[in-house]
Amino acid sequence: MPAPTPKTPFRCPVCGFVQLEPPHLVSTNCRSCGAHYEASAEGVRAGTAELPSFAGRKAEPGKPVHCLKCGRTHEVSRKAQSTICPGCYAPIELIDVLITAHASRAVDTRGQLRIGPKGSLANPWIICGSARIEGPFQGHLRCEGEVRLQLQKPCGGRITAGSVHIDKKSLIDSAHLIEAEAVTVQGTLRGPVHCTGTVHILSGGRLEGSIDARGLIVDKGGTRLGPCRLRPDLAPSAVPA
Repeated sequence: MPAPTPKTPFRCPVCGFVQLEPPHLVSTNCRSCGAHYEASAEGVRAGTAELPSFAGRKAEPGKPVHCLKCGRTHEVSRKAQSTICPGCYAPIELIDVLITAHASRAVDTRGQLRIGPKGSLANPWIICGSARIEGPFQGHLRCEGEVRLQLQKPCGGRITAGSVHIDKKSLIDSAHLIEAEAVTVQGTLRGPVHCTGTVHILSGGRLEGSIDARGLIVDKGGTRLGPCRLRPDLAPSAVPA
C-alpha cells in the first residue's frame, strides 16, 4: 500500500490561520475565515502575499486559542469552527459539543461541552472552554472557564477548571481532587478540593471533604465537614495541561 503524501502547512494571508494541504496546492479556501487565496510560489507557506480582492479590508480582531498538547497559543477568526495548532498540528474544535448517549471519544474544543442527563463520556482527553455536566464522565476534564455540575451520581473523573459550580439539588461524590481558581457550592459536594482562590459555600450548600484554598466563605445555612487548610499566600495558577 503506497504511503500517503505528506501535507504542508499553508498560512492564510488574511487571518493567519494555518491549515495542512497537499504540497502542490494551487489555491484553497481558509477553514477559519473562509477567504480564498492562491498558493503561489511567492505566497506559499509564508503567507505574506497581499491579495487584491481583500485590499482595504479591515482585519477583525481574532481570539486566542491555547493548545494544551504543546503549550502554543495562536489567534483565529472569531467565526472559526475549528483550527490546527501551528506548533504540533493538533486539531482543535471551537464549537459546542453535546453528549446525549454513551461516548468514548476524545473532546478538545474551546466551546461548551454539555453532557446531558442520559449521556456519559469516558476518555482521558476531555478539554473544553466551559462545561455543563448532567451525566457521569470518566477521565480528566480540563476546562478553561466554568464547570457547572448538575447531577446526583458519583463523579468518577478528575476536574481542573477556572471555576467549579455545584448546582442546587446536586449530590456530587468525587473520589478525585477538584482543582479550580474558584469553587461555589450550592448543592452537596463530597470530595477533596484544591482552590487557588476562594471556596464559597452558599446557604443550603454542603461540602464534605478536605479543603486547601486561599480563602473560605460559608454563608448562613451552609455546612462544611472535614479538614481545612487556608493559605492566603497561595498563588493563583492557570489551568494545567
